[in-house]
Amino acid sequence: MSFSSEVKAELAKNISNARHCRIAELSGMMSMVADVWYRNGALFKLCITTERSIIAGTMASLMKLLFGIHMECSVKRTGKDSRIYRMVVDEPETIERILMTLKLKPDNRMAQGKIAKISCQDMEIDRMVVQQQCCKRAFIKGMFMTSGSVSNPQKGYHLEIVCDNEERAALAEKIMADLGVESRRIARKKYSVCYIKDGTMIVDMLNIMGAHISLMNMENVRILKDISNNVNRRVNCEAANLNKTVSAAVRQIQDINYVIEKKG
Repeated sequence: MSFSSEVKAELAKNISNARHCRIAELSGMMSMVADVWYRNGALFKLCITTERSIIAGTMASLMKLLFGIHMECSVKRTGKDSRIYRMVVDEPETIERILMTLKLKPDNRMAQGKIAKISCQDMEIDRMVVQQQCCKRAFIKGMFMTSGSVSNPQKGYHLEIVCDNEERAALAEKIMADLGVESRRIARKKYSVCYIKDGTMIVDMLNIMGAHISLMNMENVRILKDISNNVNRRVNCEAANLNKTVSAAVRQIQDINYVIEKKG
């Protein structure tokens, strides 16, 4: 299991007891991997699609806790080790209640034609859902769970959240800034990515999201790497000083031999 998978597995176990934080977390997740479907301008289906079973399980748990809905998940194999997990809500009144509770605002003007799909990443999110600091932490946790990754700290420091559009990446960047974490944005092909490359900031993010065991594992790696780097720097410094001393002694001996040869 990769370090990123370990982080998400830990986060999946830590669902808040507060309803407002559960709403914020599910809103963050839905805003990244859900779509709403319209038929002749009328809402008729909500689809959640993810490539990770742990995400599907977490979202199903939150849907049950918040709305009392028992989600059925269909699985489609797309490769040797890859699958797509899909959950559907097909009751218009229930879908409207979910969107209203999660503060997701679909633009009905986009629902043109007999069948139309609107991605939740294109929806506006009411800032009320992330008004409190605890809800901001839950929301960014949901975004990371569905569309984020973090590299193995033994290889390097990199955490990112991949978004379909610049507006969603800007929202992730702002929420991180509100939580005291500095991040940056970059365009990668058709996606907009909000990322962190500073090890200290990644540790802060893991703490904010509640991945405390992964945080300690990363800190242990950072400590070992710092010790190793310090030892290497000292060895390199000692080697450089020794080389300078030897070079100076060789030049002095050459000068002495030159004087002896010329002057006796």
